[in-house]
Amino acid sequence: MQVTLIKLFFSFLLLMSTTTWATNTSVAPDSSLGKTLTALADIKGFSTPFKQTLHYAEGGKREYTGELAVLRPGKFRWRYIKPYEQLFVSNGDGVWLYEPDLLQAQKLQDLGEVDPVVMQLLDGRIGLKDVQVVALEKVEGIDAWHVSLGEGYQAVEVWLGVQGNQLVWIESRDVLGNANRLYLLDMQTTPPNPEIFEFVAPEGVDVIGALS
Repeated sequence: MQVTLIKLFFSFLLLMSTTTWATNTSVAPDSSLGKTLTALADIKGFSTPFKQTLHYAEGGKREYTGELAVLRPGKFRWRYIKPYEQLFVSNGDGVWLYEPDLLQAQKLQDLGEVDPVVMQLLDGRIGLKDVQVVALEKVEGIDAWHVSLGEGYQAVEVWLGVQGNQLVWIESRDVLGNANRLYLLDMQTTPPNPEIFEFVAPEGVDVIGALS
């Protein structure tokens, strides 16, 4: 079960490198996406409960719930609550995984080497100039922006759900057609306490060395 959530977590953070053959256009500042990205860049941090759904191309679905907090620059606390509890937390220097049920903690990744695209987006480092629009459609009354981040073979594609100039979901898709969507259910833009991004293993927890 542990490996499943680790793969789910990092597949969403890192996304997939894909090539977009369509003619992309710049983001209009007065569009819903333009206003949303500008608003994200203007806040220092936020917290929100989330729901994450993984839809498989052949059918089937998995659902996870939890809490997410972000503080610029580069700090995040990503806590899964259901179906079982796991905590991913970073103060900008690596990612810690803590599993209360197993009394186990380990350092997973050096963020100096990997700068997750989705965290760049959520903490406001991706601005209008960094985004190209591939397509726009309506999904259940919400503006669903298919966008490309980067250029050429290094481009990364993601789908952004925007309603009322607020980001309400982010979706990544893999080459097999599986979709991983993160719903931001109630974003509060008061900056979180910096202390929550520091991880200290509780007494009795087995701390495992960093993964290669």
